[in-house]
Amino acid sequence: MKLVVTGASGFIGHNVLLRAPRDWEIVAVYHSTSGLDQLVKAQGLTNVRAVKCDLLNESEVKRLAQEVGDKPDAMLYLAANGDPAASSHRVRWDLESNTVALVTCLEHCPASHVVYVSSGAVYDGLRGGVSPASAVSPRLPYAISKLASEQYVRFFAEHRGSVDSYVNVRFFGAYGPYEAPRKITTRWLDAMAAGQRDFVVRGDGKNLIDFMYVDDAVDGFLALVKARGETRTVDFASGTPISVADVVRAMAANLGVDVNIRYEGAVPEYIEFRSTDTAMRDRFGVTPSIAFDAGLGRLRAFLDARRRSERTG
Repeated sequence: MKLVVTGASGFIGHNVLLRAPRDWEIVAVYHSTSGLDQLVKAQGLTNVRAVKCDLLNESEVKRLAQEVGDKPDAMLYLAANGDPAASSHRVRWDLESNTVALVTCLEHCPASHVVYVSSGAVYDGLRGGVSPASAVSPRLPYAISKLASEQYVRFFAEHRGSVDSYVNVRFFGAYGPYEAPRKITTRWLDAMAAGQRDFVVRGDGKNLIDFMYVDDAVDGFLALVKARGETRTVDFASGTPISVADVVRAMAANLGVDVNIRYEGAVPEYIEFRSTDTAMRDRFGVTPSIAFDAGLGRLRAFLDARRRSERTG
């Protein structure tokens, strides 16, 4: 298997490289985030080749195609704007990061099978149960660009023929090692470990989060990568959404501390929907299995180890 992973220097990308079969030839594409070469070397990932490329730059994407060589068996497309809330203020940047970069990549460096990591955010504005059969009309720019990107993947498969098969996977999110420090789980676990006990939650705290531990997420993505010949859109969610306020309480309980929560303002993305799609389980045999409390314990251990390493230099 020759696999191209875009956005390989990100949170999910790091974990994909660590969990992917060692007999796969992987081209790990990154742009501005440093440290990927060091990770590859430190983990002994001899099957991984890190390649720097700005996916918005046609010349660089053409050079990437030359680096990849023959048309790869599959591409796991993870590159994206990693901050959905910022899309409301940086609309053009979001469109370029999510959609224009994808189009440039598929135009000049296509793969036989593409797994495009879209987002559950495309259901923005809906309530209750949702699935790929639901009529969607998102208003958040991030959700709009993700939905447009799904259609471009379809275009390259159906009208260009440069993509033989694809899975648009509407991913609801993950947490775990290597996530960005601004992410709610790492940010608040670190704060609690440092002694903070008062927390401000934007909105009323009832906003739903449906995320899974990153190992479950990566195993699902790798299953889709291996599903060459499949062409469909699927939801990938934990199936057990939790409110933001309950996330804070769960972290406090995991650490055995008491916290105070104050609610202020509003959030740009207020989620009141949950996926009812069962294709990941029924078609691909993927069911997230790591409970939230167990996942928090694993993330705590990772963060504790990282803090010890930083202290000892």
